Amino acid sequence: MTTKQQVNLDTYHKRPRLLAEPMEVALGPGGALHPVLATVVDKPQLRLDIRDRRFNVYYCGGNLMLVDGRPWPWELHFDKKYFANGTLLQSTLPTQFSSIDDAHAWVKAFPELIAAMENWWARHPKGERKDCQDIAAANSGRVGFPPADYLVLDLEYEWALRRFDIVAAKRRPTEHDNTGWAEPDMVFIEVKSKENACSGNSGLHDHARDYRDIIMARRGRRVQEIKIEYENVIAQKTRLGLLDASLGFKSFSSAVPELLVVFADLDPNKPLVRKALAEVRDRLGKSDYIHFLQLDQSNYVMYANAALPLESLVAEGT
Repeated sequence: MTTKQQVNLDTYHKRPRLLAEPMEVALGPGGALHPVLATVVDKPQLRLDIRDRRFNVYYCGGNLMLVDGRPWPWELHFDKKYFANGTLLQSTLPTQFSSIDDAHAWVKAFPELIAAMENWWARHPKGERKDCQDIAAANSGRVGFPPADYLVLDLEYEWALRRFDIVAAKRRPTEHDNTGWAEPDMVFIEVKSKENACSGNSGLHDHARDYRDIIMARRGRRVQEIKIEYENVIAQKTRLGLLDASLGFKSFSSAVPELLVVFADLDPNKPLVRKALAEVRDRLGKSDYIHFLQLDQSNYVMYANAALPLESLVAEGT
């Protein structure tokens, strides 16, 4: 099995996240998948994110529906684990897409599937995925401008086996754009809600090193490819009504993307967190592009002036 250290970052290639035109048309007004999109737009607790020729509908961080456009006919999936060892039974749903009737059948079954997910979560903690979706909902551009400085664009991004919880845009006001959304900065976000998740595999040091690998690959040229990928995602989401056209997005700024670590209901002064922060400082040294933000469940809206640089946070915790 290939490890991320074995991936050649100069030659690595991935297919971009984008729906093929037939699937975008099917989601649009009058299309056979439009009932799914209309339900997502109507219900803030649901979220649709674009993948390579497929999309996921998320509920509370769990995958409520996957429509996979890579095979033909398109395949429809729900994670059956949510019905495992529970008291609820799953009704039969179409597994291949053929007409608008299939979309209606799935939308009608959403309450049943959500009940199974809630039943599962009553026995298994939701974890950081729920925090990620709550952060996404609180920093949305679905209707008008986001409430503060960050716009969540996507969940669960992977590039060359380097993974981040969220990809976002950060408001960048200029003389010609006081809203700051025409040419925002790109941001990778990693969410931590448990003290022990900050160290070891997939800990703070791992994510900081992954971030450094990406922005340094081919002297920064690989970052430009990721920016183009998300410029196309933003355009497609805007056409579908998942992002408000009033944002006026044109392209990302030329700034180096930021890594923002969000502590969700987690005190950064906890011993294991302080130790992990010190490890990042000691192994990677100073970075102007890595910041940390503490949020709690009462307010997941993200303000740029509340984000702290590594040196400041480590100093405060020592």
